Amino acid sequence: MITWMQKHKKYLVVTIWVSTIAFVGAGFVGWGAYDMNTNRAKSVAKVGDRSISIGEFQQKYGTMYEYYVNASNGKFSQEQAEQMGLDKIVLQRLIQDNIMLNYADELGLSVSDEEIILALMVDPSFLIDGKFDKAKYENALKQARITPKDYEHNLANTLLLDKLFNALRVDANSKDFDMLAASYFMQDRVSIQIINEDKSSIKVDENELKSIWEKNKDKYLTKTKYTLKSKFIPKVASDENLTALKEYYEENRAEYRDGFDKILSFEAAKDRVKDDYDMRQTRKLALSQYLKAKKGEVELEFDIVALDGDYGFDFEELKNAQVGDYIKPFKYRVDYKDGYLISKLESKELPTPMAYENAKEFIIDDYIDNKLSKNLEAKAKSALNNFNGTDIGFVARDTRPVIKGLSENEVSEFVNLIFANSAKDGYVILGNKAVVYKILDQKLVTAKELSGYENLLRNSALSIKNEQLIEDLLSSLQHRYKIEQYYKGQ
Repeated sequence: MITWMQKHKKYLVVTIWVSTIAFVGAGFVGWGAYDMNTNRAKSVAKVGDRSISIGEFQQKYGTMYEYYVNASNGKFSQEQAEQMGLDKIVLQRLIQDNIMLNYADELGLSVSDEEIILALMVDPSFLIDGKFDKAKYENALKQARITPKDYEHNLANTLLLDKLFNALRVDANSKDFDMLAASYFMQDRVSIQIINEDKSSIKVDENELKSIWEKNKDKYLTKTKYTLKSKFIPKVASDENLTALKEYYEENRAEYRDGFDKILSFEAAKDRVKDDYDMRQTRKLALSQYLKAKKGEVELEFDIVALDGDYGFDFEELKNAQVGDYIKPFKYRVDYKDGYLISKLESKELPTPMAYENAKEFIIDDYIDNKLSKNLEAKAKSALNNFNGTDIGFVARDTRPVIKGLSENEVSEFVNLIFANSAKDGYVILGNKAVVYKILDQKLVTAKELSGYENLLRNSALSIKNEQLIEDLLSSLQHRYKIEQYYKGQ
């Protein structure tokens, strides 16, 4: 197909855009309980006339794994993926996709080679100077361990689903618009009464504290304690090699920005570049020392005791480490000096119930918060029955009125909560305050006020309506096509 495209690309007109399937290096899922029947060894499931290949499953798994890694700022691990059953979630989504693909086949929809080629030609991941580059395409697939045939097959499925959803798409009408406008832009005229409760007024009963501790010892635990034998590698002060620094800057220039998010010049960023470059050189040295320490060629020098949550440690790694394991070098600071720490786990003390005296400060906090909440609720219920509020006028979801006695954050939370509740009266607990309220009247904003939100509302109505349509269709198709699941999970 690529050969054909290269020969005929001057005749092609770019008419569509399709997202690139993410290329990731996430650890692939293990095969666990997998049906190894030779007739099904290449697939994880079959839906109707379509098989879901192992490659499709691995690629989708890698994409979703990378999504969670990015969403958690790199803290998502393979262990967490297993705990949440990511493999089963991926398989279920692929099954749902293939239910819809079978339906597209049944309707006679298809994707031509030309459509696949057009999609590839406009994919920014494969362009150089605005033109499709075959070498870049092939290298990207090679790095991702995906064959062109598999990639283009998956791309065809993506395009076919897009074609199906576009064919099923329904427009939003004026009633949909009006209903959404009423939901988003209804204004409530509210009367409120603020009740305050002072923590200092709550008396602590020692007997009650001890009773709470006795009943909840497993709640008040010590932190896991790690004792590590360590060696600190201080930051290397490298010679100022301008060529090396400029090369490092070019590799990482997107990281050096000013307060307006503009990339700094090398001269403006030079000090930061030097510092980062030195830390990279330090890491290389630390890795070398780490490998020597594992061989017994470098002696670790001092002990460090770390508790869960202490700054500077990767506790996910410590949690999974066994006594005697070496911890890979990580950034650390000793006596105001930056560098890397090499460590060996000497001992690990798991959490145990705290003695009463040690747990007391935590119990008191919970005790006071609980008493405070109960007192506020009792006063709020009483005030609601004998309401004496102040009319604050009309408020909407997106308004944040100035309310005497409430901070901006409290006002925001209060407004969000009353619009999330369908009741005409009630109360909201905000820390050491309760806001008792009654809705006196309601109105819609004027057509003029709505005009600025018309496109947003129509697009939202369109999205909601079509998402519900697809959800209902999928539900009705669940039993239309035979589903055979070979992969049973880890």
